[in-house]
This record gives sequence, structure tokens and C-alpha cells, in this order.
Amino acid sequence: MSKQNSAQPMKGSSPGATTTVAATATAAGAAAATKAASDVPAVSQDPHPTVAKNHKNGDPFKRTLTVPDMVIWGLICMVPISPMAIYGGVFTDSNGMPTLAFLIGFVAVLFSVFSFGIMINHFPSSGSIFTYVSHVMGKAMGFIAGWLMLLQYLVSPALVYLIAAIAIHELVPQIPILVLCFAFLIIVGIISLIGMKTAMVVNKAALIAQLAILALFVGFGVAYIVTNPASTGFSFDSIFNPAKFEFGGTMSAVSLAVMSYVGFGAIATLTQEAIDPRKGPGRAMMVMAIVLCVLYVAQMFVAACIDPTGANFANNTDNAFYVVARMITGPWLAILCAVGVALAQGVFTAIAQQTSIAFVMFTMATGGALPKFMAKMSKRTNSPINAIIFIIGLSIVLTLVFHFAGIDMNTIAKISNFGALATYGLLNLSVIIFCWFQLKERKGAKALFMHLIFPALGTIICFAIMLSVKDVALIVGGIWIVLGFAYYFVLTRVLHREIHLG
Repeated sequence: MSKQNSAQPMKGSSPGATTTVAATATAAGAAAATKAASDVPAVSQDPHPTVAKNHKNGDPFKRTLTVPDMVIWGLICMVPISPMAIYGGVFTDSNGMPTLAFLIGFVAVLFSVFSFGIMINHFPSSGSIFTYVSHVMGKAMGFIAGWLMLLQYLVSPALVYLIAAIAIHELVPQIPILVLCFAFLIIVGIISLIGMKTAMVVNKAALIAQLAILALFVGFGVAYIVTNPASTGFSFDSIFNPAKFEFGGTMSAVSLAVMSYVGFGAIATLTQEAIDPRKGPGRAMMVMAIVLCVLYVAQMFVAACIDPTGANFANNTDNAFYVVARMITGPWLAILCAVGVALAQGVFTAIAQQTSIAFVMFTMATGGALPKFMAKMSKRTNSPINAIIFIIGLSIVLTLVFHFAGIDMNTIAKISNFGALATYGLLNLSVIIFCWFQLKERKGAKALFMHLIFPALGTIICFAIMLSVKDVALIVGGIWIVLGFAYYFVLTRVLHREIHLG
């Protein structure tokens, strides 16, 4: 997310450098995310900090990462096969148009990619949204941005355990889902507490394995559509079907689909190691977002063409993608997809997320926003041990609560996405306030689009999708924001604690 510990950020010239176990995890790349949380520097009061100033002030990072390096790292941080886990929910909410939902999700994050690039250009020593928001909108809103990040990250471990458990339960229905959730939780908890070192080559191998699974599905899926007499052929109804289109349902599907996109900010955490820290990360994020969109749309389109009505998984939406895979080749492809998703999400992504949020909590604790005991570092693993223990305990509680309250996987994903979308909305809003109003960078068409129109669209779209999560997720998100403001008031006005988040 140093070569010599299990939780510090990656230091090196390329994705071939040695990293932590969290980074080794296939899709999440905790090295990058850990770096964002653990190395949040104070932002210069100069609105245009420069690389030269960073070096002058003793910046220890080697600027050796190229755009291709960061794109590869970004793909490692993401899960190229993540749509497989939520396909059924997206298909159902969108009335059979999952491809459309992922295309809209791409547009939603595209504006946030632009905004990230702009803020990185102005603050090349940072990669954290709550730092940008704190500097531009004040400490209170910076705290709320961090608080919303907590909602996303604290819920995510329980979510990925459930995704992995559901995938394995489809193969071994005799083992209860709750037991499988705790099996993954125990594995990840042990690794997080012990700490391990491993080579980045494992990350690359895991990424290649995911892409191979995806290629097999698309390849055999296309062959099935072309040659199977039962197939209705290629249809663009999954992209847009006017007879079934319903705005509310589509936006609900998008609020679930964006789960697969929200990790693109991991590239921003490599800013201090980029050869071009001002423009390199932004370009890499754009390339990665486009590549991911192509991969996501391909698997959604092929799956929808194989079973355009969803009749074969109508009573088993949690495992819809695996049902479709079984239609193509029989059990083996379904097993391959399920095991791939289970390992990517339940082990690798979970390790990365757990490490990442531990460092976010550590940073917020050292800044006075969270209890001080969260700021304790383990000398042996060089990781925030108390924060990790807290997250493990919270994951146990949330897993039990979600299970016995009957809250399904898709709703949990939307709760997590609520936090991510709200944070991205604040990022886009920060660009408008900072560039358009504070710096008054308004000259020319480029400034008009990049500093006002695009971030305004990003803000509107993010908040619109956020409000489309519906029911439980919307209520939980609203309560979380209220609690955040109340907690901040107690910290600053009652306890008179000084908070520093950048």
C-alpha cells in the first residue's frame, strides 16, 4: 500500500519493487492506499506548491514511476472481475441493462478523475481527498470527507467477506455463508496481525490470472452466442432498451455498479514517486478508468446476451454470473469464476482494505480526529496494530449484524458506495471552490470546462447516484453524516481538541 515491513507504502522505481502482503493482494494494492493514509503531509500554504519545493524540503521519494507503471499498479489495485460478484443485482435493478449501468458509472467517475488530476497538479505531495477538502473548504468539511471515507472502508471488509462467502457457498452449499465469512475473516486477520513480506511479482501474477479468467469467459461466451441454437444472438438491449428503461431503477443499478470503479484513486497515492507528479497520475488514472470500463462493459454485455431475460438466475441473483458461466461451458467455468472472485475479494482485497483503513484511522488519530489509541504503531510489523484490531472486531460485529438483520450483499455495497460517492462529490466541489473562486483561474475554454463545468457535472452526478442507493443504504448514510457532524462538534467545541488533516 518499504521494503522491510508489512504495512508501509511502496518505495521503488516500478511495480517490480518488493512490497507488503497487502500490496500483494490481487486487486486492491494496499501499498498504494496505505501510502495515501500513512504519509499525508501538511499541504503548503502556497496554492501552487512545486516539485522543487518538495525536494528542497527533504522529500525522500524517488520520482521514477512512469504513466505505464502507474496504470499497471492501478489495475492491480482494482479487481477486473469485480462485476461478476454484483452482476445479478445490477441486472435486476436496471431491468436487464447492466451494460448501461456500468457505462453511466464510468461517466460518473470520469469527472472525478479530471478533478483528481487538477488537485494533484496543485498539491503534488498529497493523494488524499480529505487533505484537499481540509485545505479548500476548512477543517470541518475535511473531517467529514475523512468520516465518509471511514464509512466506505469500515463497511468494505464485511462486504468482501460476504462476496467471497457467497461465491464459495455456490460451490459448497453444505457450508453456511456465515461460517465461510468468518473463515475468510480469520485468514485475513491473522495475516494482518502477523505481517508478511512478498514480491510484487505475485501481484502481477494475480492480475494476469484475473484477466485470463475474464478472457475465458468472454471468449467462450461469444462462441456460445454465435453457435448455440438456443441463443438469441447479440443484442444491444443491455445497453439501452427503451421499453424497460426506468430512471430510478437505472440509477439504483449505477449506485451498485460504481463499486467496481471507486478504487481508481489509488494511483493518486503514487504522486510522490511519479516522474511527472503534476500530470502523470492524472493521465494514468484516465487510462486505467478507460481500460476498466472496456473490461467491465465486455463482461456485462456478453453475460446479458447469453441470458437476456435473466430467467436462469431469477431466484439466485447473488450468484447470477456464475449461473451464466455454467450455461456456457458447464461447471468448470463457473467454478473458475467463483474461486477467482472469492480469492480476489475475500483474501487479497480484504487484506488491502484492512491495511488501508488502518492507516486512514492512524492518520486521523494522529491528527486528533479519532481516539489516540488508534495511533499506536507496532514496532515489529510497523503497522497501526490497535486500528487493525479494532477493524477486525468491527468486521465481526458488522458481519453478524448484516447476517441476522437480513441485509443483503447489494445493500451493503450501496452503503459503502454512499461514502465513496459523497467523498468524490466533495472532491469535485473542492475543484470549483479552489480553482474557480479562490484562484480565479477562469480564462479560456479549458478553464471553463476543467474548473467549472466538469467538476460541477461530477458533483451533481456523484450526489445524484449517492441519493439513488435507496432505503437502508440511504438511511445509514444519512445517519452517518449526522453522527460525523455531532462527533466533530464534541471534539472541537466540547473537548476543545485541535484537528489537523492537512
